[in-house]
Amino acid sequence: MSELFGYARVSRSDQNLDRQLDELRKNGIQEDHIFTDTMTGTTMDRPEFEELQKRLRKGDVVVTESLSRLSRKTSDLIRIIEDWQIRGIRYMSLKEAIDFSTTTGKFVLSVLASLSELERDMIRDRVLEGLAAARARGRVGGRPKTEPGKLAKALKLYDARSHSVREICEITGVSQSVLYRSLQAREKEQA
Repeated sequence: MSELFGYARVSRSDQNLDRQLDELRKNGIQEDHIFTDTMTGTTMDRPEFEELQKRLRKGDVVVTESLSRLSRKTSDLIRIIEDWQIRGIRYMSLKEAIDFSTTTGKFVLSVLASLSELERDMIRDRVLEGLAAARARGRVGGRPKTEPGKLAKALKLYDARSHSVREICEITGVSQSVLYRSLQAREKEQA
């Protein structure tokens, strides 16, 4: 037998869940079937949401006051809804009046997925354009190269065993990872 569940979320403890809870109750969701979180919607690590996920069975329906209550990230929202569809769980958003099990709801989901992909591609394009612009100005990405003189001094201090690795790095300005990589490379050369 299918059950009706509600989910409500606010980002901060100084915000109030009352409006969302009222909407869920008005739509027939019983108190013991309402799950609430007080944390950002950009993370999927939400305790009450996880409890809701565990309770859901094929044929159940999840209702939120709005899409943004389920997730703030389009990619996460799509992933959740698609997972529910595979599991045979319906999702309805009251504010947007969308039932994602309907033809229209599925269309809206595909549009959201397309927008999410567009957003990812645009971010990637901007990053690549920024790197190209930096290269055109003579700047190269990545970590700055360690001056050979500094590295040589760091290796001498290490060999002298007069300082800790942390002290050597502070004195020479060489990072620990660079020092350790240089030591490993030297060992391979000597082997």
